[in-house]
Amino acid sequence: MELYQARYFINLAKTLNFTRAAEACNVTQPALTRAVQRLEDEFGGPLLHRERNLTQLTELGRQLLPLIEQTYNAAETAKALALGFKQRADAPLRLGLGGAISAGLLAPVLGELQARLANFELGLRQASTESLLRLLLDGTIDAVVVAEPERVPERLHRWPLFSEPYVVICPAGHRLAAAGVVSPAALGDEVLLVRDGEGSDCEAWLERHCLAQGFAPGRRHVIAGEDRLQQMVAAGLGVALSGGRQPVSSGTVARPLAAAEAQRAIMLAAVAGRQQGPGVAAFLKLMRARDWGDGPAARPKPTARGGASIS
Repeated sequence: MELYQARYFINLAKTLNFTRAAEACNVTQPALTRAVQRLEDEFGGPLLHRERNLTQLTELGRQLLPLIEQTYNAAETAKALALGFKQRADAPLRLGLGGAISAGLLAPVLGELQARLANFELGLRQASTESLLRLLLDGTIDAVVVAEPERVPERLHRWPLFSEPYVVICPAGHRLAAAGVVSPAALGDEVLLVRDGEGSDCEAWLERHCLAQGFAPGRRHVIAGEDRLQQMVAAGLGVALSGGRQPVSSGTVARPLAAAEAQRAIMLAAVAGRQQGPGVAAFLKLMRARDWGDGPAARPKPTARGGASIS
């Protein structure tokens, strides 16, 4: 059944007159009659009793009418929704952020999007790299900023942003704050604050390093969220591992680890070939245009107009 056949039949059922139904559908009467006849052939029986001065629905026609109306209305609603989605003015961005990456790192880019896009809408989800890549591939989120894993799915476009060493975050008055560098073995004597959930690259690196060196990290407190974790460090609950380019909370200091391999790469990723709305496209363009070489306060790369363009 084609939608135009449904429309013709619905109008014919309302008017019970072929001439008036054809006029309402803006087609000729023979065209409407042929369309209804094909519909009857498909359903296997007459839908109308045709008499010279009286046209009535058959029992089959009466039973099918509400179902055909429901189908037609649903299709028209879907078409209107698709058209509205195509023409909508809002600019959503569903962003995934690695569990050990501070949202403050992205504040300059997100603030610029807020200023430039009148209908910018942000949805921010924080989780492990593996979880976020799954959500990215299934379309739940639009883009991710994560620590680069050993294997990146082939369907993704990825753009390296920067590399950073792992550092120990500790309270300003802590004994480790006086050290130039911190040995990973020294963490065995400390209360370690770790991120809630599995898959944090910071804790994964520490586990691998400790296993290779033959010792175990100390006891732990589990905290949800990078920024909350740093607040708990500032409150004196323990120390934590983080990235050297991440903003640190007031009352804490970052000290590098005495391990040459203690570092990670941060990347931006989106699904290759997937249609991007204005919010997503602008975010990717601004992130790729920024100069990430001078610490956590990422800056736009200079252009002829003095800033990064998102047009």
